Amino acid sequence: MSSITLPEAGLSARGLCCIRGDQLIFDDLDFDARAGQIWQVTGPNGAGKTSLLRLLAGLASPAGGSLQWRGAALPAARDQLQQDLLFLGHLPAISGFMTAAENLHYARALCASPNARDIDDVLRQLGLPDAATTLGQRLSAGQRQRLALARFLLAEAALWIMDEPLTALDAHGRQAVEAMLEAHAAAGGIAIVSTHQALALPFGMLHQFQLGTSAQ
Repeated sequence: MSSITLPEAGLSARGLCCIRGDQLIFDDLDFDARAGQIWQVTGPNGAGKTSLLRLLAGLASPAGGSLQWRGAALPAARDQLQQDLLFLGHLPAISGFMTAAENLHYARALCASPNARDIDDVLRQLGLPDAATTLGQRLSAGQRQRLALARFLLAEAALWIMDEPLTALDAHGRQAVEAMLEAHAAAGGIAIVSTHQALALPFGMLHQFQLGTSAQ
């Protein structure tokens, strides 16, 4: 993976407020993620982890406070943020009517900054060496999750935002995700990850941010 150069500002939030329906989810939240850092967002169900990730990805607007990417404020910087971003939500976002390899070719075509990684090599790295010609609808839940994660190896995206990337993965799958995150941070990238499971990453690279106990 080639080196990713980020300005010192990274991704910052000041006084962030989230309201869902008529309920305050969190308020006055400050957050700073800088190059070479992995941030694990933790908290009980309903604390607002997914809502926070959507705000940080520019997919929703905060009820209050401000966000900055590369030192520029959103929403003016939203286009630049989304060019620099890869996002994994609760759904794997793969087509059941395309093969695993076709899904990745299509995903790479949509990337703002694709790389030249070999598709078969990426599938091997994510533990899918025999799935290249298998339709997405025939993959298990764990295999679909691995295929969704494989997209992150096909682009030079500075910012990764992942909502529960370890869902449906076995121990080998979790290790593959941790290796991906470590390599991304070592190259100067930023990752923000929501997960209930502990991440085994080097000291100084992994940072944790806990949200409160608001109910959904």
